[in-house]
Amino acid sequence: MAPSKPLDIPAFLDSRPFGGFHWRILLLCLFILILDGFDIVAMGFIAPALIADWKIPREALGPVLSMGLFGLAIGALAGGPLADRFGRRNIIIGSVFFFGLMSLLSTWSTSLEMLAFLRFLTGLGLGASQPNAATLASEYAPKKYRALMVTVVYCGFTLGAAGGGFLANTLITGWGWHAILFVGGVVPMLFAGVLWAVLPESAKFLAVQGDRREELIKTVNRVQPHAADGSTRFVMPDASGGGKAAIKMIVSKPHTVTTVALWTGLFMNLLTVYFLNSWLPIMVKDDGFTLADAAMVGAMMQLGGTFGNIVIGWLMDRWAQHYVQIGALTFAGALTVALGNLDPDINGLMALCFFLGFCINSSNTGWTAMAAGYYPTSMRATGTSWMTGIGRFGAISGASIGAVLLGLQWDFGQLFLALTVPIGIAVVAAFVKGSQRRSRVQTLDEADAAVPVLRPRA
Repeated sequence: MAPSKPLDIPAFLDSRPFGGFHWRILLLCLFILILDGFDIVAMGFIAPALIADWKIPREALGPVLSMGLFGLAIGALAGGPLADRFGRRNIIIGSVFFFGLMSLLSTWSTSLEMLAFLRFLTGLGLGASQPNAATLASEYAPKKYRALMVTVVYCGFTLGAAGGGFLANTLITGWGWHAILFVGGVVPMLFAGVLWAVLPESAKFLAVQGDRREELIKTVNRVQPHAADGSTRFVMPDASGGGKAAIKMIVSKPHTVTTVALWTGLFMNLLTVYFLNSWLPIMVKDDGFTLADAAMVGAMMQLGGTFGNIVIGWLMDRWAQHYVQIGALTFAGALTVALGNLDPDINGLMALCFFLGFCINSSNTGWTAMAAGYYPTSMRATGTSWMTGIGRFGAISGASIGAVLLGLQWDFGQLFLALTVPIGIAVVAAFVKGSQRRSRVQTLDEADAAVPVLRPRA
């Protein structure tokens, strides 16, 4: 038998300089989120034209919007266990193609019921693709760039949402609302082909599988040529877990408290974000500003979120992640108090909302970075996607609570002060997550300690 040479997969990936291979992973995952961002806000773009074309009241679109959000939640809950069982690559490609196909079919909707059903199916694909793209990026990122790489990937969502606004105006003007759904369907389906050709499977996932040694050798050599061959003994964590087992693992000791903290934190974070995304323009208009002013305030919040994603990722790679998260959320809470008590002019309002978006949107993606950095390989996709799925119910709650409070005639200041409650709970959740000591709870790097599972053939 030929002598074997050990290759510790986590240490190997952490030791690589950030190069062309990492840029390829980053850009592919970023574009997935760009497509997601465009599709998720598509209904908002086409709503006015759809209402005019079908001659329906505004409230009739409520079920259509809600079904899309429910699809996102369920897709995230299902996508993680599937990715831990069948691979990140397969689920990402399948989900991107699926949500593209459902969006394309939505083009020919003839009723609200049909459109709502197809938006639900579209949401399933979107919900499965988002957290798995982040998981794949985190598993290839060198340790010192891991949080930054995840948060940059999530910048794609705001970029897709913002870019979609400009594209929507052109498409609707020239070809009608159907064109938005058509483009939102064809482009992901074509991109799924690109992903099939160039997107690699996670090396860590391949290592814990134990039966895909040849594919792992090829993948490792894509990261660094000639790094592995038939004599290489790969070193990775225990290959147990995945699928239904991973779901049980993330809610069992020693992960129970951390999992609940992550779920609670993202739930409250997304409640706040979707409260603002859904109702901020109306809140601003009702406070005496113009529709143009309201649009600018909303845009500044999204712009702040894009910059915040990059900054929080950079900070999380240099300091304790929960400290960064607590700081961002605390500042966001202070800004909601300021907005609830001050009476700024339009410039002051835009500035405050820019920094609020900087803090609250970036902390939103910060939870994903924390989850991806906490769970071991065998349950990482499940842990990240289940947190995302639970968080999506927070998004649904935020949009609904906003409607109730506006119906109760709460004013601008009262609405912003109300947001201090979910933000405060998120701060507590971040503190609890950080309080789980390394001596009691395995982190990603500890869980991926050297346990040999793939040996060379005799």
